[in-house]
Amino acid sequence: MNIETTHLRREEIYQRLRAEILSCALAPGANLHEAELAERFAISKSPIRDALMRLEAERLVLVAPRKGYRVAPISVSDARDLFGLRMVLEQAAAPDVAANASEADLKALDRFRSLAAWGSDDFVTYNREFHCAVVELCSNRRIAETGRSVIEQFDRLVVMSISTLAERNTEGLIAEHAAIIDALQARDGRLAARLLQKHIEFGVKRVLKALEQAAVIP
Repeated sequence: MNIETTHLRREEIYQRLRAEILSCALAPGANLHEAELAERFAISKSPIRDALMRLEAERLVLVAPRKGYRVAPISVSDARDLFGLRMVLEQAAAPDVAANASEADLKALDRFRSLAAWGSDDFVTYNREFHCAVVELCSNRRIAETGRSVIEQFDRLVVMSISTLAERNTEGLIAEHAAIIDALQARDGRLAARLLQKHIEFGVKRVLKALEQAAVIP
């Protein structure tokens, strides 16, 4: 196996474990054993260890001395912290996107004006990709890359608060997205930032309420 193939394999292991954690296929608090994962992926322990260390840096995996690894539990306090970081990143991105994104890139956001235009009735994926699409248009690549990473971590919160999905007004949320798109396409970054703030604040209330009712750490 050459160096490039080895690198791709390590990246694949990391991405697969990360996806399983974010979807809760690997449940919060679950123990992770290098030997078991190595056997499952038919690979040596080294790529597994590398992946777990990267996931630890993202605070998705915890390491306990002499006890090994486990999936980080979901806590209300960490959810608040994630929302706070997301607010900072998306509000920072909005004025930059409005000022610097190309007309073609801004026009492409029209695909998020409805689930039908998106081509799927999976609201969770649609919602994640809308927010990622906006932040990734930011010319500051650190904001763009960190923004996607943070937004993707909200998948775990959505899964844990799934009982509230039936109560959610998806049409209202999509309308809020459309208003944000309007502001960005009008090159009004200040308005887009305000709309994003209100939009995220609504999410804070909904998700935290659900988590406080679930069996998660305060």
